[in-house]
Amino acid sequence: MLKPLTVKSEPMKKFRQSIEQQVLNAEQKWKALPEARQRILTKIFFAVYTLLTIAAFVQIWWSAAHSKPIPIGGHISNIPAGVNVNQKATK
Repeated sequence: MLKPLTVKSEPMKKFRQSIEQQVLNAEQKWKALPEARQRILTKIFFAVYTLLTIAAFVQIWWSAAHSKPIPIGGHISNIPAGVNVNQKATK
């Protein structure tokens, strides 16, 4: 069971009570289902979650595999203007 938090503002308190009531209603509906139905729904939810996760990984892999390579312009041969470089070696 959820432990209610102390809320000082009235609108936030009403919002919190509304959310708690909806959670309690959802729990009661879930507990009213037969155990066999709960198991089936849990397996379906897990399967959908697994498929969505795999689809996300495949999409990331696919976009990375088929993206254009980052162009490399070559070696930087000069120092940009405005940068002072001290050539003295300090000991």
